[in-house]
Amino acid sequence: MKDLKAREKYVEAFKRSDFEAMLNYYKRNYPREPYAEDPSPVIKVKAPVLMIHGLNDTALNAHGLNNTWEWLEKDLTLVTIPGAGHFVQQDASELVTRSMKMWLAR
Repeated sequence: MKDLKAREKYVEAFKRSDFEAMLNYYKRNYPREPYAEDPSPVIKVKAPVLMIHGLNDTALNAHGLNNTWEWLEKDLTLVTIPGAGHFVQQDASELVTRSMKMWLAR
C-alpha cells in the first residue's frame, strides 16, 4: 500500500479484527489440494454488480475474473484499472469514485 496514512488505518483495523475468521474465509474460498466439490446449492446474485479490479493485484489476479458473470442473474459492470493493486480504492481513488458515481446514477 502506497498511502502511509491509509496503511496506518488498516493496521489499526486489523488490530481490532479476528484473524482466525479472516483465515477461515481464505481457507474456504481458496482451498488447497486435494480439492473437494462443494455440495451447497449455487445461489446467484440477484442484483446488478459493479466490480472494480486493479490489474496489478497480486492477491487476486486478473484470471480470477474469469466467468464471474456465471454467478449473476443481473448485469455485471467490470472496471479494470491498470497500475492499481489490491488496494485499488487507494491506488486509483478518483477513478474508483467516478466509476461508482456513474454506475449508481445509471
